[in-house]
Amino acid sequence: MILRLSKMPSLRGVRNLARFQKALEAVLPLTGLPLDTPGEIHVVLVTIPRITLLNAMHLHHQGDTDVITYDLRDGASSLPLPPEAGEPVLAELYLCPDVARRQAPAFAQPPSRELFRYAVHGLLHLAGEDDLTPQALHSMRLAEERLLSAAEAQGFSLEHFLS
Repeated sequence: MILRLSKMPSLRGVRNLARFQKALEAVLPLTGLPLDTPGEIHVVLVTIPRITLLNAMHLHHQGDTDVITYDLRDGASSLPLPPEAGEPVLAELYLCPDVARRQAPAFAQPPSRELFRYAVHGLLHLAGEDDLTPQALHSMRLAEERLLSAAEAQGFSLEHFLS
């Protein structure tokens, strides 16, 4: 499984992309995704106008959002599904650092940690987790926190990706 991280050229205030990617790679085995099968996950950091456009075009929602996960496997439904045995994962995750900056104070989190949470959230969706019911959302939040804590336990500071 290959994980790639990039950002829109016009996006400012993002730093330590290589460290962000290494932290994501460190927690990838804990997501439940099949790492022994071929596949690629591309994580893209985008501006508010870009995530707003993606949200409207593909999800038919108004306004911006924090993360959008696209499962690009053949025949995949609009909701991410866990891959079948041997099926390659092919996905794109779009994250918006400016939304993380705006939302972080409401959750008493540093913006960089909030952004990392968005990436973890998208990976968990790819692994088959959903957040459509209160019980599922609670389970998703616990899994997110477990993965963020695991990254920090492995020595990754999640507070220095945004300036």
